[in-house]
Order: sequence, then structure tokens, then C-alpha cells
Amino acid sequence: MKNRIVLALAVAVLMAAPAFAAVQNVKVSGDIDSTYLNRDNFNFDKLTDAGGVIHQSVFVSQTRLRVDADLSDNVSATVRLLDERAWGTGSNSSNATNLDLAYVTLREFLYSPLTVTVGRQEFVYGNGLILGGNGPNNGSDGQFATVAGDLTKQASQDGVKLVLDYKPLTVDMVYIKNSINPTPSALGTANQTNLNSSKSDVDVYGVNANYQLGDAMNTVVEGYMFAKIDHSNWDTKGKGQDTYVPGLRVSTNPIKGLNTQAEVAFEGGKATNLNTTAVGSETIGRKAMAAQLMASYDLSTVAQPIAKYKPSVNASFSYFSGDKYADNAAGHADKVYKAWDPMFEGQNGGTIFNALFNLSNLYIFNVGASVNPIQDVTTSFNWYNLRLAEKTGAATMSLVQPNGDTNGVSESITNKKGLGNEYDASVNYAYTEDVTLGLTLGWYVPGDAFAKSNNTAASQAMAHVNVNF
Repeated sequence: MKNRIVLALAVAVLMAAPAFAAVQNVKVSGDIDSTYLNRDNFNFDKLTDAGGVIHQSVFVSQTRLRVDADLSDNVSATVRLLDERAWGTGSNSSNATNLDLAYVTLREFLYSPLTVTVGRQEFVYGNGLILGGNGPNNGSDGQFATVAGDLTKQASQDGVKLVLDYKPLTVDMVYIKNSINPTPSALGTANQTNLNSSKSDVDVYGVNANYQLGDAMNTVVEGYMFAKIDHSNWDTKGKGQDTYVPGLRVSTNPIKGLNTQAEVAFEGGKATNLNTTAVGSETIGRKAMAAQLMASYDLSTVAQPIAKYKPSVNASFSYFSGDKYADNAAGHADKVYKAWDPMFEGQNGGTIFNALFNLSNLYIFNVGASVNPIQDVTTSFNWYNLRLAEKTGAATMSLVQPNGDTNGVSESITNKKGLGNEYDASVNYAYTEDVTLGLTLGWYVPGDAFAKSNNTAASQAMAHVNVNF
């Protein structure tokens, strides 16, 4: 009997051995970012309790723990947990911890140039104009959305990515399940009963082709086509809205130290449930455009005596089309909606204007500089000027609020386009290779588009300690 038990255990060990051997390597990594956040007058109105972020003084922690496992030479798995919470909320706070990443990577899958990634992952292309986050202004689906949702580190979505690597050409094909079976809006009970709920999802499909020319200027040309099939928002006839986005980005280095980029994208398809008497809540055509010009120059390549200070300058111009009838009850007789849909942009994180405005109906001018005055210390300054692309003719403008408050943040505006100016200054100290201490100060001064009763400057201060391991 004893011999039989020993034999059975030996067989079990031998059978289990391949399972253990399948994991060739496991890496554990992560980071902890502890921040003191102070924000004032994000509703541009300090005289009355108008809702939104009037004054906020809070400590927050953002912790990520990541595990990467190589199962074989061509198969790996990644899991990352993200915990974002305000101090004092307790370790059992609801929805503070999220499964941020959970995907498997299959290299040389059926075909040597093909890599397939399946599961919850980050989809980032170019400068994040179309895909770079999980929605406008970023956004958290957990507790952090009621604290400082614009600062969340959550930028992943569920999907599949196929990468064909034909260097110098790389082609990515993506499918993203953005949301599943949401409740269709604006239909009424009678119409909703006839809908198949499986057809009310939000899905994203896309192809991105990146080609490296291999010239002396390291020129990269990137073309893409993304489609957001959004059936979560129906019109009175049961039609959803689909958005198709073709675009092109070019990056080149005409001289040493200088990088220049240009990107243009267009949106076609349909727009649904607009606030217009001319079309009611019918679906009409969409015709929008976005364009960006960017440049950064490493000045340490110009003069050797200043190289140790690592000086650099940057500038950018961004345009996102608007619709002059977007916020009033007139127009759209041409049955065309021209306001840019921000899609899943991932730009301007940490700025005040990113917390207040969606990237639509905007001109944004930016000039900045950075320098290392002493070893391990980096300082930077950025100025942003924002203007409306189109006057909407509305009496008020809604400001997005980083704490999720949508009550009482519609501010009086004038018939002008100046949205305001933002000034950001930051200092970062690399205490060790893995520890960084930082301080960021920002001010947003409302422009002449806002009435005098709603033009108090907004400000923020962020001091943080970041540890990577």
C-alpha cells in the first residue's frame, strides 16, 4: 500500500513538472505615487457656492503592482493592479482597487511577424490624439473619480491587438470593447423594448501603420483609420452614432536636437441626440477635423558649455473643430455636425484646462522650456493659450469637474472666443535612481469669453513622492 502511495505521488510530481517548468521567468514591479493636492476655484466663481471644486485639500496615493510572467519564449502574461484613493478613506474603500492590466502576449503566432495581445491593455498611438487613454480628460471608474479623476493612472481598455512587424513597416490592428450593454438613451420605454441589448455596446476598430523611412532625419510616417461604433446613444428612430477617423502623422528631425511633428485627422459618420429644434433628436452627419503641430529642441546640442544644464524648448499648436450650434436650440439645417469628438485622447495630463474642458471646439497654443540648474534637479515652465474655435451663441458653458460634480458648473459667457491662459511651473528632484520628489504649481486665468461674474482664476499645487521598484 505504501509503495502504491509513493508511486502515485511520484507520478503526480512528474505530471505537474511541465506546469512548473512552463513559467520561465517572473518579474514583479510597480510604483507608489503619494501626492498632496490643493485646488481652488475650478468653477471660476469664488463668491458663491456654485458647485464643483471650490476648494480641495487632500492627500492621495496611487499604487500599481505589476507581475510579468514568461511562460515560454513566445508566450507571456501580464497582470497589474491599480489602487487610487484619498488618505483616510480606509483600506476597504469601494472601487479603490482596479484590475488595470490583464493580458497575454503571443509572439510569432501562426506566422513569425505576427504578435497577438489579448485582454485588458493600454492602446496608445502617436501622441495620443485618438487613442491614448480611456476617454476625454481620462477618467476613473472607481472611487478616484470623485476625488481627482483627471489625474488617474487608469488608461487601459479590454481588447485585442494584432501587430505585424515588417520592419521598417509595422501594422497594428485593434479591437476594443469600450462598454458592454449600456442602457440606450433618448428612446422611451416603447422603443427600448424592441432593441436587442447586445447591439447597444460601444466598440472600437482600428488599423495603424507606422513606417520608418530610414533617412538621416529619422522620419516616421504613421497613417491610421479608427472607427467607434457607438450604439449606447440612440435617436428616436433607434439609430446609433458611428464615428470614422482617418488620420496621418509625420515626425522628423531636420537638424540635430530638433524634432518636429504634424498630425491631421478627420471625423465622419453620424451624430445623435443634438440639442437642436431643426432636427429634434434625429441622427445627422458628422464632419469634424483636428490638427496638431509640435516641435521640441534640445539646446544642449547647440552650445557645449550649456550642455550640462540640458536646456530644451518646446512649442505646439492644436486645433479641434467646433459647431456653432452645439449648445443652442437653432441651426443644423445643413444636417451636419462639426464638433470634434475627443474619442480616447490621452493628452495634457495634469493641467487645469485638461480637467475643465474636453478637447473639442478649441485652439490651443503652447510654449515651454525646461532646464537642469543643478545635478538631479529638473525645472520646467509651460504657457497655454486657449480659444474657442466657434462661438456657440449660448449663454452658459459647462465646465467638467475633476471630482465628478456636474451640478452648478455652468458658467455665464460672453460672445467672445478667449477662454484663457494657463501657466504651469514644476520642479523635480531625482533623490535616487528610483525615488523622485516633485512640485507643480498651476494657474488658469479665464479669458474674455467668461462673464465678469465667472472669471476668478483657478489654481492648483501638487507635491508628490514617487517610488519605482
